[in-house]
Amino acid sequence: MGLFFEKRESTKPFILIRYVMIIAMGLLLLLVIINDFNFDLMKNICILLGIGSIIDGFEDFYIKENKRQMLLNFGIAFIWFVVFFV
Repeated sequence: MGLFFEKRESTKPFILIRYVMIIAMGLLLLLVIINDFNFDLMKNICILLGIGSIIDGFEDFYIKENKRQMLLNFGIAFIWFVVFFV
């Protein structure tokens, strides 16, 4: 199992931000289901996913991880923002 999933050390503020965003996305998903799949609320989930990817990119920059991983996170964030605006 360790072949596909790497163990990452993360700082406490980034972990806290990540958990708060996951809780917010879960609550938004619950609201989407209650409101018969309202697409405006689904867009908010996309923006939160984009912000989460940017936070991962900043964390990789802060820890001085692989630059390729940091650029990948920013690229994924760009894709989430494009989905939000479409």
